[in-house]
Amino acid sequence: MRAAMSLARFGVRLYYRETRLGGTIPGHGPVVLVGNHPNGLVDPVVIAGITTRRIRFLGKAPLFEIPILGGIIRGLRVLPVYRHQDGSDLTRNKSTFDAVFDALQAGDVICLFPEGKSHNEPELQELKTGAARMALGAEAQSGFRLGVKVVPIGLMYRAKRRFGSPVATWVGEPIEARDLRELHAADDRKAVVQLTERIARALRNVTLSLDRWEDLPLLELAEHILPPDERDRIERLQAFAAGVRKLRERHDDRLDLLSKRVASFHQRLSHLGIPVQDLGRRYRPMGMFRFVLRNLIRWLIGFPLACAGVVFWFVPYRFIPWLTQRLTQNRDVHATYQILTGAIFFPVWLLSVSAFAYLRFHPWAGIAGFVLAPLFGLFALAFLDWRREVIEDVRVFLRLGLRKRLRRRLLDERDAIAAEITLLRRNFLSGEEDLSAPD
Repeated sequence: MRAAMSLARFGVRLYYRETRLGGTIPGHGPVVLVGNHPNGLVDPVVIAGITTRRIRFLGKAPLFEIPILGGIIRGLRVLPVYRHQDGSDLTRNKSTFDAVFDALQAGDVICLFPEGKSHNEPELQELKTGAARMALGAEAQSGFRLGVKVVPIGLMYRAKRRFGSPVATWVGEPIEARDLRELHAADDRKAVVQLTERIARALRNVTLSLDRWEDLPLLELAEHILPPDERDRIERLQAFAAGVRKLRERHDDRLDLLSKRVASFHQRLSHLGIPVQDLGRRYRPMGMFRFVLRNLIRWLIGFPLACAGVVFWFVPYRFIPWLTQRLTQNRDVHATYQILTGAIFFPVWLLSVSAFAYLRFHPWAGIAGFVLAPLFGLFALAFLDWRREVIEDVRVFLRLGLRKRLRRRLLDERDAIAAEITLLRRNFLSGEEDLSAPD
């Protein structure tokens, strides 16, 4: 069944552009991975790609009853979780806990999503206590000498329903439970609650928690126009989110005014099709000549090959999103359905067309199609990404490079917004109380 996971990993790598942040999974010893859960069955597949160690996942019991999928997850040694909302007998979870304890005693890696459900909310949901109970239970069985590490993993999708959109995986600092030995002996429930609170704080440190999705344009625009620092992009966005949340809790009117101004500026840039980071771009004759020559050569060579890939895969590429829309309206599992249907339909399409060419034309036509079509398809995806980048570069040049007055007005507006954000810098970047002191 490792082949099933490898196939799923391949599908996810095609669907998303993955980015790795933070630390790494410990290379040995018992580990409990805990992640936020924004994207259904895609989330465990993404996590499976951040370590070479084999992971035992926990999944809700109804998944085991789904035809085909149930057999796959059993083959992957997924452990069932029985939940009240599914109408399950909760006493059956004892066997799951026993299996988890045995796995951790053997030094294995397990993974669960303590929010308890996949969701489409921007904020981390209240955590269940299962992860803490598993870590503490395994430690208790070994006299708190096992050394279980609880590792938080943040999953952040830019646009999880969009093909080719980015997903960032952020591995946080491990949490240990051995210091809770005395508390666990005196009151195991308090120890579970305390460890669960630690896990919640750790997950917030590796996720972009927003009160509402409308804040994201403000944060991203601020991240692009403020001077860079040593932190990576996600960490800066996370710091901004914490500051925005704090200002909103204090009902600070300046945040609402700034949000409206940013929204207006963001809408104007979107209408022009200009990313804010391109406003400061400089155009020189020699650089423009090299740009045209380089991309003309790429176009002449790549266009025929990309066309072959587009023609061959056009039907499944268009059919699968159409089918997915009719299978589910649930946004947090949309990508899951699309990847699963693609994992079935793309191979079926390849085999069918290759078999038709083999029987109708010539055996070598079928064999060549079977071998070359996947390569042409991958090339077509890369070509289309390059084409979008070139079109964006040309559009920016035509709308800014030749219209200096418009560019100057946009730069002035950008700088004015940056100055306003700087006035609130302490809240955005460090959460300090002083809102009035400028740099």
